[in-house]
Formats: sequence, C-alpha cells, structure tokens
Amino acid sequence: MFNKKKEKNKIGLALSGGSALGIAHIGVVDALQKNNITIDCVSGTSAGSIVASGLAFGVPLDVMVKISHDLSWANLSRFGYSKLGLNSNKPVGALIDEMIGKGAKIEDAKIPLAIVATDIDTGEIVVLKKGSVAEAVMASTCLPGFFVPVKIKNRRLVDGGLVENLPLSPLKEMGADICVGVDLGFFRNLKKARNVVDVITNSYSILLKPQDDLLSGKTEFLIRPHLEEFHSSDFKKANNLIDLGYQSALEIMPKIKKRLKIKTENEQPKSFWEKICDFFHF
Repeated sequence: MFNKKKEKNKIGLALSGGSALGIAHIGVVDALQKNNITIDCVSGTSAGSIVASGLAFGVPLDVMVKISHDLSWANLSRFGYSKLGLNSNKPVGALIDEMIGKGAKIEDAKIPLAIVATDIDTGEIVVLKKGSVAEAVMASTCLPGFFVPVKIKNRRLVDGGLVENLPLSPLKEMGADICVGVDLGFFRNLKKARNVVDVITNSYSILLKPQDDLLSGKTEFLIRPHLEEFHSSDFKKANNLIDLGYQSALEIMPKIKKRLKIKTENEQPKSFWEKICDFFHF
C-alpha cells in the first residue's frame, strides 16, 4: 500500500528582540512574502512582538514602514515613576491599538500568534496566546527598570528577552514543522552607552550572548542581519535596518526554498516520473 503524500509543512517564524533594531524584521517579512513563503504561525519577543503582531493581523508592510519612521524612545514611553520603574510604556499599547485595531485579541489573529514575556517575580517564561494584543506587547517590550512591569492576570511581566529572546519554543507548541528564526543580536557590537536605555540594552547584549551562541542547533533556518554598525536607539535609521533585514533574508532564501521544494527561476521542471515519485512519496 502506498503512503499518501505528506500535507504542506507548517512554517513558523520567530522574531527576536532588539529595541530599534527590531525594525529590521519588517525587511525580513517583506523578503519572505515576495518569495511566496507563507507563514503559518508567528511568535515575537520584545521588539519582535510588534512586527509579529502586525504580520499576524495582516497589517500591510507599507503601514509598518510608516510607523517605524515615527518611532523613538520619547514616543514609546511616558513618565510615570513608581518604585518598580521610571516610565510607563502605555504608548506602546496605543501604537498597537492604532496599528491593528483597538481592543484586538491575540486569539483573533489571522495567523496564530504567540508573544513572550517574563514574570519578574518568578523568572518564568510567559507565552501569551490569548487576551489583549496591546497588553501582551507592552509586557514583552517592558525593559526592566526603565518601564513599570505590566500586570496581566495577577502576574507582573517584563521583557521576554530575559527568558527567550528568539522565541522558538512557542512555534513548536503551535505545531510548526519548519522554524525560521530572525536573530538580531548575533552580530551586534556593544556601543558606548549614551543614556539609561543604552545601559539597559548593552546589559541585554551581554546577558543574551550565551543564548545566541546556542541557537544554531535549535532551528533549521536562522536569519542573522549584520547590524554591527547600529545602535539599539537608532530609530532614525529605519530604512537602513529594513534593507539589511531584507538582504539577510534573501541570503538564506535558496535553502528555505529547497527545503520547501519551491521551484526557483533557473530550476528545470520535473519529469513525469519524478512527479509520480513525489505523489507516492517515494
């Protein structure tokens, strides 16, 4: 008895944190879409959760590009000193409401979505798959010390990069057969700190280096943009970041297409016998 041909592989996309460098994710998504790579589920940590949410809810890329041009630490934070943080990141929630619709729920996304945060009281990973998208992204992007923790269901949550900066584990839980990870930190160099945010993000880079070194064996496809010349506060260099994200995705595209058996422009069509073998999964 012949085995039936396996159904289409489910592709998951994991987008890492990286503050302003997260803008590069827009270029990666653009490259995937232009090469007909369909994403079946997506996960995001910190800055990656913003682009992941946009992708999951079908936000046009030109809209995400426009939003990226208006970003800065000043318009992503609001002074709201407490014993737990200097500022509130409620403007991040407002940005998400504007981008995908006020009151949007994670479970209503067009593409299954998971957002990673950290419980600051227990150190546990918290994977948000239901509830307010705006609150989940606020939690995932909450830089400890700079922002006040975001309270969701009696848990005080902060940046997901502390526990899983490249959120691959949620993709497995969502049934992804093939995982594509976008790691923004691998080629980063530390820059001289200019403010408290730089101190925090440099600390992250040091903290996350062991995570980056171990990623190669955890996923089949890693996209690692060369962001050595950029700073985590370089919001004004959005176009350059998007271009680098796009180019880095193109570099690995032939391998992804080969894995998915997507015909490239120079590939010869399969013979009748090859098609028969494929059909019966020989």
